[in-house]
Amino acid sequence: MQALSTLAFVLIVITSMIILIFRDWRVNAGALAVQYLAAFLLVNLSWPIGMAAVKLIVGWMATTAIALTCLRQMRTEPSTEPPSSLFFRGIAGLLVILVIFVLAPRLQSAVFPRVDLLIIQGGLMLLGMSLMQLGTNAEPYLTIISLLSFLSGFEVIHAGLERSTLLTGLLVIVNLSLASVGVFLLGTPSEEGEPLDEEETQ
Repeated sequence: MQALSTLAFVLIVITSMIILIFRDWRVNAGALAVQYLAAFLLVNLSWPIGMAAVKLIVGWMATTAIALTCLRQMRTEPSTEPPSSLFFRGIAGLLVILVIFVLAPRLQSAVFPRVDLLIIQGGLMLLGMSLMQLGTNAEPYLTIISLLSFLSGFEVIHAGLERSTLLTGLLVIVNLSLASVGVFLLGTPSEEGEPLDEEETQ
């Protein structure tokens, strides 16, 4: 079990860095799906597998909805970002990782003494990386992915504190609602842009 939780934490670090650095929706959707699997492994340390599986299924549903919407919008344009942008986001992500490794043991001893350190580190990693992602992009699908990651981090830490079926159901609704908002925001520009394209051609 310790090996699985360690693997889950490593996967969270890797996928969070991928989502932070890269802007390809296919890469980010794949990383988010793996991230939900890693969060499931951490939540399973505190909750029964049935309740933990709810998070995994809902997360994959939200990821699939966003990925299919991006595919329908034919978002295949190549990235034109300079390498310096990727380097900056990579350095920012490494700083977040460093801060979390320093703060997590102190938070465990002072605030969460009964929660496993890997759970705290994994939850904080999701929270910190998602906040950094929100501050470095303006793309609708990346914003939704960041919010989903933030909620995932909250759920990982909350699972180590208590088991609440009601809050689990509420978070399911919030996750699916965020995915629905993401689908709407991704579909709106193309619907509004079609008349403009027709006018330009005339």
